[in-house]
Amino acid sequence: MPTAVRVADVEVIGDGGTALLCVIDGKQVWVPVLEMKYGSEVAKVGDRGKLVISRWLAEQVGLR
Repeated sequence: MPTAVRVADVEVIGDGGTALLCVIDGKQVWVPVLEMKYGSEVAKVGDRGKLVISRWLAEQVGLR
């Protein structure tokens, strides 16, 4: 079972310092910066692209 989840078409709309506020499938989700994995294309407000996070975090924020 893969340990990482790749989410396409993510938009970053806020930055709380240690977490980014992302819009994923119309839902606003805080993603801790330290939980973002290699391959993520988003890093700051205004970015749009792929987000790679752990399966555990995806489940915690209701993405899986």
